[in-house]
Amino acid sequence: MIDLCIDARMAFSSGIGTYIREIVPYFRHSRFRPVLLVDQIGRDWCKEFDQILFDPPIYSLREQLFYPIKIPRCSLFWSPHYNVPLLPIRAKKRVATIHDACHLAFGTKAMQWYAKWVMSKAIDCSERVLTVSQFSKEEIERRLGKGHLDVIPIGVNLSRFMRRAPDETIRAKYRLPDRFVLFVGNQKPHKNAEGLVRAFSKSKISHLELVIVGRGTERGEVDEVDLPALYSMATTLVFPSLYEGFGLPPLEAMSCGCPTVVSKAASIPEVCGDASLYFDPLNEDEMASAILQVVESPQLWIEKGFERIKQFSWKESAERHIRLFEEICYA
Repeated sequence: MIDLCIDARMAFSSGIGTYIREIVPYFRHSRFRPVLLVDQIGRDWCKEFDQILFDPPIYSLREQLFYPIKIPRCSLFWSPHYNVPLLPIRAKKRVATIHDACHLAFGTKAMQWYAKWVMSKAIDCSERVLTVSQFSKEEIERRLGKGHLDVIPIGVNLSRFMRRAPDETIRAKYRLPDRFVLFVGNQKPHKNAEGLVRAFSKSKISHLELVIVGRGTERGEVDEVDLPALYSMATTLVFPSLYEGFGLPPLEAMSCGCPTVVSKAASIPEVCGDASLYFDPLNEDEMASAILQVVESPQLWIEKGFERIKQFSWKESAERHIRLFEEICYA
C-alpha cells in the first residue's frame, strides 16, 4: 500500500468541495492508503478514512506554519487547491490541482500577488500539477509562464443529478414560482448575475420569473440535496459567467433534463459543446434573445444535454487521478 495524505479541508467549498467529495472515495479500492486533513472529524462523506484534524483558515499564516506538523510521513501529499505547503513537509512527493486562474484574472491586487506567488510555488515544488480544462491549462501557463500541467476533466454524479418530479416542498422552501428561469451561483462579479438580471428584464418574458440562488443571494444557498429538484423544475438554466475554470452547473442541469443557455466565455464552450445555446455575456440583448429562444423551443437542448453528459464521469476522472498518482509514486 502507498501512504497518501490529502488536504480535504475544502470539502464543502463550492466547486472544489464537490471535486474533493467525488474523487476521494474512489481511493478506497486502490493501492493507496489515504489519510485526510479535515477541519471537522467524522463527516459522513469521509468516515471510512483515517483523518487528522487541521482547522486553520485557508490562505492563512497559521495554515502554513502547521502544515509541516500535521502532514504525516507519506509517499505522496495531494493539495486539491493551490494553497500548497510552502515549508518542507514529510511527504516524499507532491501533487497539486490548480482549477483555474480566476484569482489572477479577477482578484484584488493583494489576491493576485498572493495567488501568483503560491501557484508558482505549487508548480515548482510538485512532481505534477493537475487542472480541469484545456482553457485553465492555457490560462495558467500564460499568466505564470510555466507549463507541464495535466488536464483531467471532472464529472457529473448521475446517481444524484437526474430528472425529478416537481416537489412542492422544495418549491415552498425556496419560494419558487410555477415557472422560472434559474441561475445557480454566488454574487462574485465574474458570475455576471447583475448582467443576467438586466438581460432578463429586456427579454420581456412575462410568463416566467428569474430565480437566483446561491451564496449571498436573496433566496440563499441551496442545500446540495435540493439542487436536482430545482434544475428539474426550472424552465431553463442560464449560466452567464465571464470566467470559469470548468463550470459544473450546466452539466448538472443537463443531467436533470433542464435546457441550458450559457456564456461563450472561458472554458464554458469546452465543457458544454453543442448541447447549449451560447451568448456573449457582455451583450445583454444577445443574452435576452438566447433565453427566449430556448424557452420557446427547449426539447432540442434537452436531448443534446442528455448526450453531452455521457462524456463526463467522476469514475473516469478518479481513475485517471489514481493512475497518475501511481505513476508519480513509482517513478
